[in-house]
Amino acid sequence: MKGLKPLSLSAALGSALLLNAVFSFSAVAGLLEKGRSQGLTAGIANEQPYAYVGTDGKIVGANVEILRAILEPLGVTKVELPITEFGSLVPGLAAGRFDLIGAGLFINPARCKVIGYSNPVTRSGGAFLVKAGNPLKLHSLKDVAANGKARLATQPGSNQVQEAKDSGISNGNVVLFDKDTEALAALQADRVDVVYFPDAEIIGLLKKAEGTPVERALPFEQIPDADGKPTWNYHAYGLPKNDPAFIQAFNEQLAKLRASGDLLKILQKYGYTENELPPADVTAEQRCNR
Repeated sequence: MKGLKPLSLSAALGSALLLNAVFSFSAVAGLLEKGRSQGLTAGIANEQPYAYVGTDGKIVGANVEILRAILEPLGVTKVELPITEFGSLVPGLAAGRFDLIGAGLFINPARCKVIGYSNPVTRSGGAFLVKAGNPLKLHSLKDVAANGKARLATQPGSNQVQEAKDSGISNGNVVLFDKDTEALAALQADRVDVVYFPDAEIIGLLKKAEGTPVERALPFEQIPDADGKPTWNYHAYGLPKNDPAFIQAFNEQLAKLRASGDLLKILQKYGYTENELPPADVTAEQRCNR
């Protein structure tokens, strides 16, 4: 099984990737033109509720529906959705293996050096999944760090890896799994003590774990920002850095989708609420330069 050794975000991206990504992008001469004539490919990681294979074998999810609702008015009606590991999404876009990232991807400055982003689609906090009764009384990353022996499961290449490190959790106590379902299985088998993922994924895992002795750790203390306020992460679509016209058109259509109320309607079908909508004035540029 992959992902059983500690890995930092910087290692996941790879220093070579950060140095050479700009050269990995071939000159994409207009994704809008390509999309209208040939269609586009959007890499996903087969994770609920973002983009995943449904029971009928079709790829569904909040990000898939929203992506189609953005692209179709732009004249892009054909979108292929190749599945890859989450940690391969950013390198895959940088290397040109697909045109954009259709999975739930947090905006962070390290990734901004490698890829472009749409403006935020949703905002998300972190959440813990623990054994019933929360035997280690884990309600924050600080609790995990203070315990010293608690094993935390999360996903390689995710923001959660860096957040765990920044909170003082030792690398040896962070266990990485390519799939959130693998992390859930590890918790159920007592190979880890807590699973740390964005709240939307934890909600999805709880549904999959129905009938087994696991629960969401409540209350949960979000990581504070420099002002001591809860920190939110912002999901967006990963886009190529070298096509500003496509990024602008994509963001304009996303703004229209939100203003019409249709963005929230799509999100609500997958368990989101209005609380998960980011403030309208939060942009990818702001998040990349923080």
